[in-house]
Amino acid sequence: MVEKDGKEIELRCEEVQEILTRPPHALVRWGITVFFVVLALFFIGGCFFKYPDVISASVTITTEHPPVWIVARGSGKIEEVYRKDRDSVWTEDIIAVLENPAKTEDVLLLKRELASFNPADSGAYTTHFSERLSLGSVQNAYASFLKSLTEYRNFLSLNLYEQKLEATARELREYRNYIAHLNRQAELDKEQVQIALTVHNREKKLFDEGLTAQSEYEEAKQAFLTRQQGREQLMTSLSSARIQEAQLQQSIIETRMEQRREANSLDMKLKTAYNDLLVSINDWELTYLFTSPASGILSYNHIWQKNQNVSSGDKVFSVVAKDPGSIIGKMNLPAGGSGKVATGQRVNISVAGYPYMEFGFLTGEVTSVSLLADEESTYTVTISLPQDLCTSYGKQLEFKGELTGTAEVMTDERSVTERLLSPLKYLWEKYL
Repeated sequence: MVEKDGKEIELRCEEVQEILTRPPHALVRWGITVFFVVLALFFIGGCFFKYPDVISASVTITTEHPPVWIVARGSGKIEEVYRKDRDSVWTEDIIAVLENPAKTEDVLLLKRELASFNPADSGAYTTHFSERLSLGSVQNAYASFLKSLTEYRNFLSLNLYEQKLEATARELREYRNYIAHLNRQAELDKEQVQIALTVHNREKKLFDEGLTAQSEYEEAKQAFLTRQQGREQLMTSLSSARIQEAQLQQSIIETRMEQRREANSLDMKLKTAYNDLLVSINDWELTYLFTSPASGILSYNHIWQKNQNVSSGDKVFSVVAKDPGSIIGKMNLPAGGSGKVATGQRVNISVAGYPYMEFGFLTGEVTSVSLLADEESTYTVTISLPQDLCTSYGKQLEFKGELTGTAEVMTDERSVTERLLSPLKYLWEKYL
C-alpha cells in the first residue's frame, strides 16, 4: 500500500502479487529453450535439405523423323486408291484421288508435257500439246495458254514485220539509187550553168561595148536564167529525195522497235499464261490428289477403299519413315518459368494410357530449348529418352509412332531456408 494525500492506493491485488513473486515453473523455462533450439535446428537443417522446382507441360513422344500425316484439302468421295496399306511409297507418289470433273491421266499428261516446255527457249514453241483433254478446273487456264502459244507461233511463222522491213529496205535502196542519179545529173547541170554564165558574161561585155545587139544579150541572159532555174529545181528534187531517204530509215527503226515491242508483249503473255497454268495444275493437285510428302511406309487411317467420303481437314493417310531415327520427346513449354529450364535437366514423363501408379514414368533429359517462342508464346523443348522406353518400374512401353503425356522438368534445387527467406529478401530490397 502507498499512502498519498491521506488516501491509501492499492497497486496490485493479492493474486497478482502471488504470481509476480512466484518463480516460473521448470517446464516453462525448458519448454521455451527447447522451442528455440528446435527452431534453430529447423533453419540449420533447411540449409542442407534441397528440392527442385517442377515445371509441367504437355509432351509428345515421337522420333527424329516423325510420321507425316496426309490431310484432305477438299471434301468429296475417294475416286481412286493407288496404294495399299503398308505399301512402300516415295516422295510425290500418288496415293489416292478425290472425285472431280477432270481425268487424272489427262492432267498428269499435261504436266509432263509442260515439264519439257521452256518459254525462254525459242525451239520450245514447236512443242505439240494435246487439245482434247478433260482438265476440269484447269481447262480455262489451258485454253488461255494454247491461245497465247498460237499467237506467238503465228507471229514467228508469218514474220510480217520482217517482210515489211525487207520491203522498206528495197524502197530505201531504190531511193539511194535515185539520189545517186540526181547527184550525177546535178554535176552535169552545174557545168551547163557554168557555160551559160560564160556566154552571158561574154554577151554582156560585147553589149556594153556596143558590139552586139541588145536582143542577143537578152537571149543569152534568158538562157542563163533558164539553166539556173533548172538547177534550182534539180536541187529541190535532190533535197526531197534525201528527206524521203531519212523517212524510210526512220520507218525501218520504228518497225524494228514495234517488232520488238510486240514480240516482248506476246512472249510475256505466253509466259504469264504458262505460269498461270502451272499454278492451276498445282491447285488441282493440292485439292484432289493425295500424294506422299516423303518416302516411307504408307498407313491407312479412316480411308481404305473407293467411294468413301472425306471432309476437308481429315487426316486420311500417314507415311512412316523406314528409318525413323532416335525416340525423342517434344515438349511445349509455356513462357512462364521457361527461364529455369536448361540443357541437362532431368525430366519425368507420365505417358497417357499408361497410369504412372501402375507403369511408372519415363526419365529423360533436356537436350535443347528453342531460342524463340511461337505465336502461342510457348517454347519447344527437345528431350532425349531411353530408346527401349523402359519406365521407372522396369516396364517397357509399346511405341506405335507417337505417344502423348505430361512432362515435369526438374529445375535447379533450392534449400528450404532459401525458399522461406526469398520473400523477405524481396521485400527488403524493394521497399527498404
